[in-house]
Amino acid sequence: MTLTIVLGLAAAACWGIPDVWLAQATRSVGPLAVVCGSLLIGTAAIAPAAFFVDPPDWTLRGVLLAVLLGALTVCAYHTAFTAFKHGSVSIVAPIIACEGAVAAAIAIAAGEELSGLVLGLLPVAAVGVVLAAMGEGGGKAGAVPAVVAAAVWGVILVLSVPVANELGVFWAFLLIRLCALAWALPLALRAGAAFRWRADPWRVLAWALGDSGAYLLFIAAADRGPVAVASVLAAQFATVAVVVATGFFGERPRLRQLVGIALVIAAVSAIAAVGG
Repeated sequence: MTLTIVLGLAAAACWGIPDVWLAQATRSVGPLAVVCGSLLIGTAAIAPAAFFVDPPDWTLRGVLLAVLLGALTVCAYHTAFTAFKHGSVSIVAPIIACEGAVAAAIAIAAGEELSGLVLGLLPVAAVGVVLAAMGEGGGKAGAVPAVVAAAVWGVILVLSVPVANELGVFWAFLLIRLCALAWALPLALRAGAAFRWRADPWRVLAWALGDSGAYLLFIAAADRGPVAVASVLAAQFATVAVVVATGFFGERPRLRQLVGIALVIAAVSAIAAVGG
């Protein structure tokens, strides 16, 4: 459990720190361009490690799940990046962080045992989402796609685990990312956005490296389990993102939104603390 906690929190840091630069990049070059650019850069940065990792025992189930997760990943990224384009980081990030609660709920439905306290905390996170979405300047425009992204990411977090079980942590990560790139690149080329990210390369680079490292760390954490704990710990990226956005970029949410953010953060923190 200790290693799961360390890996989950490390994933949260890698996802949370560059969230502000992600938001700025989506506003300057558009969500689809950032999806394509971050997948290209992140995959290229991690792929050379394949020379130092034993090849996997390929299975049809693992490959098919990776192809499905690649498509879901593109959908989740584009929806989440749209939320960051239109909403404040300090509002959008905590809503997307409910992916941890979604993943926990799916894990419970699949038979993973969690305590009654965890089950009681999931609705608290949902109330927090509603309150966080109520406000001007990044309210509904960012909140609605953020809710959708949280739901899709919850599914991705859970389904990443069987791929890791089939292929190993590294190869699961790499194959899912390659499949996502295979889905995203034709869409971006058709829209003329495939290389638009080069207009804002440093912000896209910062997000790409952080995101790739975070997803790899999450898969490693979830592979050791339990999935629900790994998911809610990784969802702590919202805490990091809010601190960065308010402390360094001057974002100021409304009071009721702060209450909602606090509920989301408190819920996922408590879930992680009880350890499933």
